[in-house]
Amino acid sequence: MSILKKSTLDGNIETLLLALLAESPGYGYQLVRDLNERADGLLKLGEGTVYPVLHRMEERGQIKAYWSESDTGRPRKYYRLSPRGKRVFAEKQQQWAGLIQVMQKVVGPGLSTPPA
Repeated sequence: MSILKKSTLDGNIETLLLALLAESPGYGYQLVRDLNERADGLLKLGEGTVYPVLHRMEERGQIKAYWSESDTGRPRKYYRLSPRGKRVFAEKQQQWAGLIQVMQKVVGPGLSTPPA
């Protein structure tokens, strides 16, 4: 399978970031790296794509930013889910599950369901 197009990802990068941040706080570069690694070659996101989404999510109150010292001693901006972000993520999970059902019924049952 080829790399997913940006148009396919529009509206879903936020959900992917919420999923990562639901597991643990992270900083921008780490989140980009984690998304690309977990996607097994299907994504090729850059910081220029992810950082604007993080900033929008912060403005909407879905995530909170804080500064902390990195392993190298340099300050690094970390993000974590806010209570609102947890609610938004739960809603997006439900929407995603519904979309998978519709796609399987309309496009075909050969589509696989992602692990929970």
